[in-house]
Amino acid sequence: MKERKISQQMRNRILSGDLEFDRFFWEVDEETSPVYQLLRQMEELSCRHRKLKQESDARKSVLRLTTHDLMSPLNAIKGYLDLMKFCLNTNADLEQLAGYRSKIKSGVEDISSILQQVREMGKQDEYEDYIALDVDLNWVVRDVCDVMEGAALAKEHKLECIQTSQPVYVSADLSRLKRILFNLITNSIKYTSRGGEITVSVENNDAEARIIVADNGLGIPRESFKDIFRPDKKLHLCGTENESSSGLGLYISTHFAAQMNGRITLESEVEEGSRFSLHLPLSSSESSQNF
Repeated sequence: MKERKISQQMRNRILSGDLEFDRFFWEVDEETSPVYQLLRQMEELSCRHRKLKQESDARKSVLRLTTHDLMSPLNAIKGYLDLMKFCLNTNADLEQLAGYRSKIKSGVEDISSILQQVREMGKQDEYEDYIALDVDLNWVVRDVCDVMEGAALAKEHKLECIQTSQPVYVSADLSRLKRILFNLITNSIKYTSRGGEITVSVENNDAEARIIVADNGLGIPRESFKDIFRPDKKLHLCGTENESSSGLGLYISTHFAAQMNGRITLESEVEEGSRFSLHLPLSSSESSQNF
């Protein structure tokens, strides 16, 4: 098929990126045209370049946030170590020393949590260790709730696990699935005042399965719904008892969910609590059982 000629000026505009590809497609006749195919490839390369730049900017922002977050517990640990040295050089109060030790331990745990989140973020695009298995969400939720029960009781929360009467199978990487739940439940514990209620429930229909983590905590402003899942945005909210946060947990969780062809949604009202839902497609075996 005959192609229309392209002026040198038009070529220069294409190569310089000044010309939008979609507006130029009328210059060629059909998709079979070599020129059309070349433009398509150039458009795809341009899109990839923009995406890589966005990811690079996001990672730089995460590193800045992480450095900032690490300094707080590190400075606190340094201060408590100085206080312990002062106590040891005077009349040491064992109860006071035990209190300093507890504060240092808490700071170390904060640092460990931040570094773990950064490590997982670095692995979020790696599929080498991804192992998809058909797992029953009831079993996974029960297992994670058993682990998190101690943390909930420490703030006098009631942690309730609600399961379905029949197994609900999804194809998922067990490690990533549990990490998502740990992040969601940890946030509920952190942002719910002492003596609150947290519910983790399993639901399903013919199309998908859901794990819902609901609490009666602080809640999230509606205008912050989108930002809370982004690595370059941070709400700067402390927990109800000044617990710190790396701000990366939800960002990492959304990527892990996407790797399993799932997604995370949020419903929340300020001072009324939050409801995070992990949506996952049912495994083929589970779908066939529903018909």
